[in-house]
Amino acid sequence: MKMRLGPGDRNPYTQRMTKLRVMGNLAALLVLGSTLSGCSAPDTVGGGVSAAEDPARAPAAPDTPAGSLVARSIEFHDPNGIWGSRPIELDWAGTNGAGEERVAVRVAFGADQADFTLSGRYAGSAIEYETSAESWSATVDGEADMSEETRERMRLHREDGYFWRSYYGFLAGLPMKILDPGTILDPDVTETTFMDRLVHAVRVTYEPDVGGDIWYFYFDPETAELVGSRFYHDESANDGEYLIFEGLTEAEG
Repeated sequence: MKMRLGPGDRNPYTQRMTKLRVMGNLAALLVLGSTLSGCSAPDTVGGGVSAAEDPARAPAAPDTPAGSLVARSIEFHDPNGIWGSRPIELDWAGTNGAGEERVAVRVAFGADQADFTLSGRYAGSAIEYETSAESWSATVDGEADMSEETRERMRLHREDGYFWRSYYGFLAGLPMKILDPGTILDPDVTETTFMDRLVHAVRVTYEPDVGGDIWYFYFDPETAELVGSRFYHDESANDGEYLIFEGLTEAEG
């Protein structure tokens, strides 16, 4: 799988990209934008409960076109319901647009996604980061008492300190994370094109305490494979970024 991220509707081939390599139980190749600050993942924690078992996880009725499409996509990508039901580890490495290392970390999710650890290097510093359902802690270059500048550089000031769990949990967990609590899924499916490809699109917003961005998710019309997404902080200003998903890797079901 490859993911590319770029701003708005600009030509993606002119954008500076970051290449990320992911290995582990979810082996994949991802290509994301050259900064992590643009992607504002909803701060929600997935559990091991399916949408069918917990109606709160189903933001649209299953008989709506959008609800049915997302359900089909989840069945395509995670037929055995593995995501959110057992621990998952990933080795995630990436470079900036100049080919220099930007991130090289191992991330690990607990079975319910609340427990999360990240260990490795980011932005030139060593980082050790850990969360539970109730708290988080981190050290940068071995120091727990860090300056505000360091907190900002390492993204530890975002989402009350839970940015890293939200960021990796959301991107690695798509399309399953589309049905997280607090999601508002527009009922209709739109036929459109994405990167010159005919797709079916669904529009997603969030309850105010979850997130303020607007997301579009794009699916293959025949298989319901997730092939891309786009999000906006302000859709009228076309200030969003896009992600392209390419390729599939099967790993333990």
